[in-house]
Amino acid sequence: MRYTSTTLYLFFGICILSIFVTETNADSKLIDEVKSLSPTELKDSALGCPIPVVGAACPESNALYYFKCCGKLLDSCCFRLQDWVIVLLLVMAVLTVLAIIFNIIRCIFCMG
Repeated sequence: MRYTSTTLYLFFGICILSIFVTETNADSKLIDEVKSLSPTELKDSALGCPIPVVGAACPESNALYYFKCCGKLLDSCCFRLQDWVIVLLLVMAVLTVLAIIFNIIRCIFCMG
């Protein structure tokens, strides 16, 4: 079966439109988390969870990560990336997706 260039353009156009038109049910907690990012400040680790005297001591923070109290009773130290690292990863992901879309579109128009 041989496909014409018009059929391929139509197919890729529908694929790209379906990517942009799909409805996403983003969790409001995730959206609030992204809005609360402050990439210009470094966060410090908690000294201990739930409190420094009684709980487990958390490791120290550095420029890439920190530790935060988590769990139902806030009795565990959980690894967290610094906000600037999260923003950098998000920007890289968006640029990668845009590059893929751009190259697919470029490939579609170079086929004819």
